[in-house]
Amino acid sequence: MGCFVIGCFSPVYSSGLCSKHYNRKRTTGTTNDGPRARTSLEVRFWKNVERKSEKECWPWIGQSLNRGYGYIGIGGRNSGKELSHRISWVFKNGKIPNGKVVRHKCHNRLCCNPNHLQLGTQADNVADMWVRKNGPKGNARLTKKQIAKIRKDTRSSREVAPIYGVSDAHIRSIRQWRCWK
Repeated sequence: MGCFVIGCFSPVYSSGLCSKHYNRKRTTGTTNDGPRARTSLEVRFWKNVERKSEKECWPWIGQSLNRGYGYIGIGGRNSGKELSHRISWVFKNGKIPNGKVVRHKCHNRLCCNPNHLQLGTQADNVADMWVRKNGPKGNARLTKKQIAKIRKDTRSSREVAPIYGVSDAHIRSIRQWRCWK
């Protein structure tokens, strides 16, 4: 015999309900799904992208990694996370072929504009990094003038980071004088 909730066929845990519905009833008073329960990945993704014109970067305003890339949970507890620019590529162009990476033509790690993305190999990506002098011998992305502007800017780190193509954590480090002393 299954759970009493319509459409749920999980085994009964207690009081005629499966463990998921039993715990939901115990904690919220109802077996109904919460407001975020069935929100699709695409809806959640685009809520975290600041769309602008087709030629401009569309900065990711959701969570970002310390390397400056945005990411989003795929859905569910054990399904993992994915980089935001890769999700943007998949929504517009479909599956990413094996052995390929999604590269930013605009060199802005937080950009999710599908028109600014292209497929390539990891070797292409590394070669591009060296051409732009972002490799180990010259990884400074910001100038001293930009650092001064960042420290004076009163907007949040999350708002400022996409402007300079760095993570919000990096903006906080600059403002707290942990880097660029």
